[in-house]
Amino acid sequence: MSGPRFVPVPADRLLAELRAIGALVEGKGGRFVEGKWGREVVVDVVPPGGRALVRVFTSLAAGAAEVRDCGDDAVRIVVGVDTPERFRPLEESQKILRTAPQGAADRVAVFLERLREAIRQAYGRARDAPACPRCGRAMAVRSTKPMASGQLGASRQFYGCIGFPVCRGTMDMDAVRGAG
Repeated sequence: MSGPRFVPVPADRLLAELRAIGALVEGKGGRFVEGKWGREVVVDVVPPGGRALVRVFTSLAAGAAEVRDCGDDAVRIVVGVDTPERFRPLEESQKILRTAPQGAADRVAVFLERLREAIRQAYGRARDAPACPRCGRAMAVRSTKPMASGQLGASRQFYGCIGFPVCRGTMDMDAVRGAG
């Protein structure tokens, strides 16, 4: 059977792809920062003037020849904000599994294309992260608490200021989508 299987990704190809993305971003006035989170190589892709950034957790240990050889390990992409206290995600992280069809001529290239597309989409979300109407900081996707059992209704999503609890600015998600 030729279904998707995990692909060993050489460090030099992964880093070359991420650095090429970084060069494009820097060419448009953004920033690309390569660093480490613990032992893992992590890159930040920052849109010009953006309130948010895209953080890519590579699953590559600094100095290793290829990404970790774990069956369920994946590259993770998170749109968030770097604050002095910590990195604050604005949405749930997205896993990009290191898979490609077994019959593909260059399985690493197939994976890297999927990764490139996921970063492009996350970059758009970081670039367009809504600003808090009260303080101007980025807003994160939040959910209301589900209603008590026996009551009608479900939780709903909205944007909330990352400055909570100091700033309690909120926005309806549909209003933001309609404005964009």
